[in-house]
Amino acid sequence: MNINFTSDIEKNYDAIILGVYENSKLSKLTENFEKKLGGIISKTIKNSKFKGNVGDVVDIFSEKIILVGLGKEAELDDIVLHKIGGIIGSHVTKEKKENVLLMLDNFADEKNFAIIYGAMLKTYRFDKYKTVDDEKKTEILFNVYSQNPKKSKDDFSDVSAVIDGVITTRDLANEPSNVLSTTALAKEAKKLSKLGIKVEVIDAKELEKMGANLILAVGAGSKNPPYIVVMKYTGNKKSKNTVALVGKGLCFDSGGISLKPSRGMDEMKSDMTGAATVIGIMESIAKRNMNINVTGVIGLAENMPDGASYKPGDIVKSLSGKTVEVLDTDAEGRLVLADCLTYTVRNIKPKFVMDFATLTGAVMVALGEETTGIFSNDEKLVDMVKTASQKTGEDVWQLPLGKKFADMIKSDIADVKNLGAPERYAGSITAAEFLKVFVEGTPWIHFDIAGTAWVNKENDIAPKGMSGVCVALINKLFENL
Repeated sequence: MNINFTSDIEKNYDAIILGVYENSKLSKLTENFEKKLGGIISKTIKNSKFKGNVGDVVDIFSEKIILVGLGKEAELDDIVLHKIGGIIGSHVTKEKKENVLLMLDNFADEKNFAIIYGAMLKTYRFDKYKTVDDEKKTEILFNVYSQNPKKSKDDFSDVSAVIDGVITTRDLANEPSNVLSTTALAKEAKKLSKLGIKVEVIDAKELEKMGANLILAVGAGSKNPPYIVVMKYTGNKKSKNTVALVGKGLCFDSGGISLKPSRGMDEMKSDMTGAATVIGIMESIAKRNMNINVTGVIGLAENMPDGASYKPGDIVKSLSGKTVEVLDTDAEGRLVLADCLTYTVRNIKPKFVMDFATLTGAVMVALGEETTGIFSNDEKLVDMVKTASQKTGEDVWQLPLGKKFADMIKSDIADVKNLGAPERYAGSITAAEFLKVFVEGTPWIHFDIAGTAWVNKENDIAPKGMSGVCVALINKLFENL
């Protein structure tokens, strides 16, 4: 979908998209067309089930006009506008409209931008590997009515950058692991250098010198080497303060020696979504030239069974110096994150750190597939995240931390163990408690996106597949800062 802003309503468009509010109330722009067409819009509405509710769509005037329900005018917030945009995007794609004009109402640019956001993300497709496709692809030119097209185009750049970040995250997370190895993902991160981000790739030899033994242990059974990739964006050269984003990048997770069941294992190609999320956020903030300093750190590894693999019962010394008893090699993401968090708090010294990981199935048991579990040692950070999530519609829910949970990861023979006891209970919480050990008091918030990273059934702004969750949320959080 290509976006164009225009004041020209006289061109020969495939369709003009007009808005109608609840109870069949025509928008001001729609009223203008009503007069030109001799009342055909009202007549059509009267003789149809179309009432102007959100979700209502009808084609009239030989399908040259598409009426779209806007619902209650007072309730048109960004989340509703995203949904309307998704409905429009799906409809014009289905009807193969190649050149459309959007004129819902005399909206401010921000409302039109929210509609475009929903339309572009809903019509996203990952089909690069299809050699035969029964559906003829239609490239849509989405013309958006504006009285000042140049200003609208300039102002849209921020929203466009967020869309780009979400799409990058989806693209990376949708890639198969035979294409997106740890080395390939590191190369993808290096592409950010074109946006002025300094990218450093720390390879296995350097990780060994550093003592990052946890990430090395996780990657020991794979021919694809582990890496820590550091991405530094400096948007405010006058400030020494920086914030940090840390992402889990398991390019494939077989479970290692603690092998997963075969059913559903194909989904483990996307166990690097935390890393993809960080890359997507870094891309968007750089394209926006945001006045903030942000460092992204991602840990890349592949967890495979092999004669060299780490094993249940092993004790491994982490980068922090703390020892970890491995009870389950399938609880590997927290080990990778532990070394990444230690590297971040000791070398970057951020004002606060946020980590993103498809970490536990337990968070899905607790919260389902539409709410991200968050865990934190700092309530101000939690409040910031909740405020941002209310604007983007990406639901979050804070789960508890505390001594009784921290005690569950104490080991009899090492400092900590990578699985709580009893292991079936509070799994997402004990995983977060494990991570908390390695932030060393730095303000921190952990996003367990195991449930929300993947969309099993299309939603308002995403087809089935990877969602790109948290990219928009963190962009909004940074805006609020």
